[in-house]
Amino acid sequence: MDNYGAGHRKRLRDKYSLNSGSLVYDYEILELLLTYSIPRKDAKPIAKELIKHFGSIDNVLNASIRQLKTVGGIGENTAVLISLIKEINLRAERCKVKNEIYLGNYMDALKYFKSLLSKEPVEKFALACLDNSNRIIACHIIANGDVNHIDINPRVIVENVLLDNASRIIIAHNHPGGKAQPSANDINFTLKIRNTMLDLCVDLSDHIIIGEKESLSMRNSYHFAKFFYKDDSVETE
Repeated sequence: MDNYGAGHRKRLRDKYSLNSGSLVYDYEILELLLTYSIPRKDAKPIAKELIKHFGSIDNVLNASIRQLKTVGGIGENTAVLISLIKEINLRAERCKVKNEIYLGNYMDALKYFKSLLSKEPVEKFALACLDNSNRIIACHIIANGDVNHIDINPRVIVENVLLDNASRIIIAHNHPGGKAQPSANDINFTLKIRNTMLDLCVDLSDHIIIGEKESLSMRNSYHFAKFFYKDDSVETE
């Protein structure tokens, strides 16, 4: 780097430090991050190109390593560094709710599962086993799928419920890049699990769906609340 380039980087770091971690433009904070993996090149045009290519800094941080490497100036090390920000963020969010072990209402459940699933790039299915006080005994990721499909083995759910000696359960899955609306398969699966849990004297308290921009509690939804009543007249297909 020439003297001007080195000076610009120092000014950028100082600006960040003096403003308590705040920089005016999104490209500036991305540029500052890039300086730690691109030592001998002007990082500003690369930062601007990343935001232009992906549309926003949020999209940059959520891009895959492979996608990041399609942008000029981004090599393996830089792509990994950017990708790590998302992973660190995700783990920090999970830590925030780690001590919130009671899911007493649907808002608690929405918050809990949003922290677990909202940033996942593929569909995941989670099972929270609760005791009589709505305290989480354990939370399990039962299955992983792709961006719009997941295969779930009900037997795995039953095994975990019995091992945890659960009194009630909440199931949840995400729709990456989609809406938080249950598909016909989601509804049928909910009914099957509800009926299976009834045979075990375990209550299915809710099915949470995490979409790209919103989340849904099926039990708290007018259209789906009836599926959680202990009513043998509700049949599965």
